[in-house]
Amino acid sequence: MRPNSGAAGTRARKQQIEQHRATNLTGQIRAWRQAEEIRAFCQTARARAGDAPVAADEADWLEWAEAYAVQLDPLREPLRTPVDPPAGWEALRELAKIDAYAYAWPFDADGRWTLPSDGSTDPRT
Repeated sequence: MRPNSGAAGTRARKQQIEQHRATNLTGQIRAWRQAEEIRAFCQTARARAGDAPVAADEADWLEWAEAYAVQLDPLREPLRTPVDPPAGWEALRELAKIDAYAYAWPFDADGRWTLPSDGSTDPRT
């Protein structure tokens, strides 16, 4: 009995999207934490000076660091679901554990589901 490459391809695509989104999310969390750490560092450096004025060179550095933290922070803008990655047949073949050369591939190069009657079934196109 031949494995159902369409079902395997669908599962692989869902897994690929899930992994892509998880990678984006964890990257956003890392960037957010780094921005928060930079802000805390700058706040501590300013507090260290107490009532005394911060030296110009240090003030410039802290100003730059705070601006950098703003750039890093993914929460400076509304969050959006990342664009799904392309459904490359090589990546999906690995996730699906099927032979993409032997079975019709259900996705086009843009990740859209295509039926065999919609065009080429060559997995490399």
